[in-house]
Amino acid sequence: MSKTRALIDTNVLIALEDPGQTGPVAAELSRRCQAGGISLHIHPAMRDDFARDRNEVRRLVSASRMEKYPWLALIAIRGWELLEQQFGPIKNENDRVDVQLLYALSLDAIDILISQDEGIHKRVRGTPLEERVLTIADAVAWLKALQDAVDDGVAFVADVPAYSVDLADPIFESLRADYEPFVHWWRTKCVVEHRDCWVIRGRDGLLDGLIVRKAEDGTELGLTPSDKILKLCTFKVGARAQGHKVGELLLRKAIWYAQLNGFDALYLTTFPKQTMLIDLLGRYGFVTNGENSTGELILAKYLPKDAIPAPTGDDAAHLVRTRYPRFSIANPVTLFAVPVQWRFHRQLFPEVAKLVPTPLFNDDTIDDREAGRVPGNTIRKVYVCRAKIKAMRAGDLLFFYQSKEEAAQNSQMLTTVGVVEQLRRAVGEAELLRLTAGRSVYSRQDLEAMAAASPNGLAVIDFLLIRHLSPPIGLKKLTNTGVLKGPPQSITRIDRAGLPELLPSMNFGFAL
Repeated sequence: MSKTRALIDTNVLIALEDPGQTGPVAAELSRRCQAGGISLHIHPAMRDDFARDRNEVRRLVSASRMEKYPWLALIAIRGWELLEQQFGPIKNENDRVDVQLLYALSLDAIDILISQDEGIHKRVRGTPLEERVLTIADAVAWLKALQDAVDDGVAFVADVPAYSVDLADPIFESLRADYEPFVHWWRTKCVVEHRDCWVIRGRDGLLDGLIVRKAEDGTELGLTPSDKILKLCTFKVGARAQGHKVGELLLRKAIWYAQLNGFDALYLTTFPKQTMLIDLLGRYGFVTNGENSTGELILAKYLPKDAIPAPTGDDAAHLVRTRYPRFSIANPVTLFAVPVQWRFHRQLFPEVAKLVPTPLFNDDTIDDREAGRVPGNTIRKVYVCRAKIKAMRAGDLLFFYQSKEEAAQNSQMLTTVGVVEQLRRAVGEAELLRLTAGRSVYSRQDLEAMAAASPNGLAVIDFLLIRHLSPPIGLKKLTNTGVLKGPPQSITRIDRAGLPELLPSMNFGFAL
């Protein structure tokens, strides 16, 4: 991988080396360049800028600052007239320095030029070099795009460096017992290399779940070196958290992180005795790819980007799960709008449960009114309603619509996409409890009330949460474009002609 080289001008050098207090944006530029291995260079012509400073002490200080950075070699000038033709008039010595910096950029001696000088930016406006001349703020934004992974928005999972995790936490006890060199590996690899972790903590601050991740090339799984794979170095759910969907929540985080950030596969290794973990992974398409030297199974999930056909036949529900998070919009997949009362919507989809921003603070307050149920931010979910719908198959798509609630930010909007696993009907409380066991966010009181109000039975829809629409689609647009005729009062079929209005909000990292 070639190293990125950036040339900084005099103003940027001063901003980075301010003897008082470096500004936060300049400080972030410096930090991100160091973290990303991007070298900041000085042009020899900048000596002339500082040499013209009549304050001898400041001139000496400036010269010493420049010595911290690598210098470009002096570049021969073909003729100042030619540089004027390329970059505009040279009226003074400052102009002469500016065009030399731009000339170095035009020769690809450096990759980008970071400058706060508006005159330099004007000289390249409308030319091929314009996108390569950045302000400090532009450079920071560019580096963020390069360095920061796409945020997949899964709530309740923290992203932390390994060195911030307490190795004395009880979650590590079994790891130390199973793998004698664990402590040494953690300290010399995870801590020293600042490996990234996803953690879920209990109310007491102790860990309930942990993933340590590492990006690798494809050779680790027998793919090409250019392929990009994500290794889950450690995937651990605390004993006290078993049965609370912690593993599923962590897995959802990992799969979507890999999907959105262009990985071709993700994998982990685990001992055969970890049957619960192996079962969870197999449910969502992980396959065994041999064993390593310590007898651990290598479990991998491949993430092709091409569109897939609709699931059909007796194994349709199995395909829905193993293909996750990918799904199909091809015929005969049917699209449904599913209205959900705000109280149940916030339980099913807590990540999009936000209140309307207050005029004073313009915040996005999480809607925790009537909270108390376990958050529904896992993959497998169930939706219960009175709809008498029968024609719903595995692979059909659900577009969840949050019903009207003045205080809710996403009131009367399509917010979320799910894919159907199966549709069943439950008559009576006992059957409803059975059919919703294991994935319900409804309280027993909720289910009792639903069953009592619907003696002829209820629709029980098992589905997988795909992702939230970005942006959500409001009722006005839905009706103006003919996707819906009005606010849906029950599950409503969406004509396939409405797909073009929905697809712009479904940028999920794979073809549809």
